[in-house]
Amino acid sequence: MNRQICRKIIPTLLLFLLYTGVFWGQTENSSGEADTISAVEAAQDTLFTEDGALKVLPAYTDSLKAWQNREPRNITQGYYIIIRKSSHKLHLYRDGVLLKTYPVAVGKNSKDKTKENDNATPEGHFHITSIRPSSTWRYTSPITGSVSGPGVYGPWFFAVNTKRGSFSSDSWTGIGIHGTSSPSSIGRYVSHGCIRLYSKDVTELRNEVAWLTDPTRIRVDILH
Repeated sequence: MNRQICRKIIPTLLLFLLYTGVFWGQTENSSGEADTISAVEAAQDTLFTEDGALKVLPAYTDSLKAWQNREPRNITQGYYIIIRKSSHKLHLYRDGVLLKTYPVAVGKNSKDKTKENDNATPEGHFHITSIRPSSTWRYTSPITGSVSGPGVYGPWFFAVNTKRGSFSSDSWTGIGIHGTSSPSSIGRYVSHGCIRLYSKDVTELRNEVAWLTDPTRIRVDILH
């Protein structure tokens, strides 16, 4: 069997077998329940990170059901980013295997985006459209018209196509993954809707995918 397929299937199969063991352990010998649960927890430690992210994604997910249930697509080919707003984490996968986890900041409004200028980060299944240098960019407030100094977006801006694929079924523009001139904001609900990383982290992320000729192949799931 292909080694890459084995890496994806075996962890999932192991977890299934252990949970099955819990069930039979409960029905046949309740006195061994604690030992069985401990075995499952030990297996989970090998399958999940401390942040609760899968180290290796399942081999198959129904994309339509994932969208309907607001779940990740678990893409196992190419680069795939999963952003979890509630934990303020960005998980980067390549071919279904977790490469790196980064802390992030997201919209001030922790809920899903429902209207323009509501300071919420939209949730859904998206993809990157472009990666551009942004060290000279400034932010213009849509409310007051005030303009910031340069550098607020950090060195790189990953534009996210949120025109379709949002769980709300609405269309949004201007959402991106970028660095920041305010590192103390990372890990908080603080942005106008974009996803912020430390500038060193967004640079590392850009360097990882820089060889791609087509950035639209990078899939992005933003989840609550």
